[in-house]
Amino acid sequence: MADDQGADTGADDTKLADKGADTGADKGAGTILDAADKGGDDKGSDAGAADKDAGKAEPDWRSRMAGGDDAFLKRLARFPDEATFAKSFRSLEQKMSSGEYKKPLAENATPEEKATWRKENGLPEKADEYVAKLALPNGMVIGEAEKPVVAELAAVAHESNLDPKAFNGLVAKYYEIQDQARQKQEDADVAFKLESEDALRKDWQGPDFRRNLTAVNNLISTWPEGLASTVLAGRGPDGRKLGDNPAFIRQLAVLATELNPAATLVPAGTTDPGKNVQARLEEIRTLRRNDPNAYEQNKAMQAEELELIDADLKMQKRGKAA
Repeated sequence: MADDQGADTGADDTKLADKGADTGADKGAGTILDAADKGGDDKGSDAGAADKDAGKAEPDWRSRMAGGDDAFLKRLARFPDEATFAKSFRSLEQKMSSGEYKKPLAENATPEEKATWRKENGLPEKADEYVAKLALPNGMVIGEAEKPVVAELAAVAHESNLDPKAFNGLVAKYYEIQDQARQKQEDADVAFKLESEDALRKDWQGPDFRRNLTAVNNLISTWPEGLASTVLAGRGPDGRKLGDNPAFIRQLAVLATELNPAATLVPAGTTDPGKNVQARLEEIRTLRRNDPNAYEQNKAMQAEELELIDADLKMQKRGKAA
């Protein structure tokens, strides 16, 4: 009996131990919901949320900067990383600060706004300031004849808000073009003069070339002062000087001999050809009387005498007709 009683007592002890174990298990177990039912704090909840967010991927740096702006996001896609974008932004900032990038003038700007904008951008306030501050290379200065042209260019530069340095280059280029055109014209004039002289020498053989030129010079010497130089320096439709035009010179020679038969026989610039003809005839006659042998041997002088006599007769006949 004693053994049975001890066994029962042990069984009861075992039951008590199991009950204590169950009670301990209930106290240490449970869920987050159990904590909420018991009025527990939110520390555990916050920790859980942090773990959950940590599992999410961070947005791309381009998306963060774009802030929902699709156009800007597309622009940012050109940069491989944030450092490259930062360098580009810094470079742009420096250029804007230095004035390299300037705000353009509004198309409908008022005169006052234009004046302010020009002052801010270092442009002349008036057109004549472009001319006053003009700096040309190699100490070149504007000639009196070119001043109106340069003034017109300055007016256009001012209206177009052209940089003064660009205006200086524009005027320098104008002079460069003028010099090139002038040199080209001079070279063409020399070539045409030589070509015309060859043509006239071919038509007027031997002494006739010089005689006809003398006749032309005698003719134009009777024109009003300055007229001859103006006419001879004039240019035809082809841009060539009339004074070197062989057709024009031939026509003047014909006119000269018609007006003055002795034109080819007296020195250039003679104003009274009749007196010169008589004077030259008297020289030849004096030689013939004083030295007949020299006269007989000088065939050129004899030919000249005949021409002078013929010219004298023509002039006398013309004088009587007048």
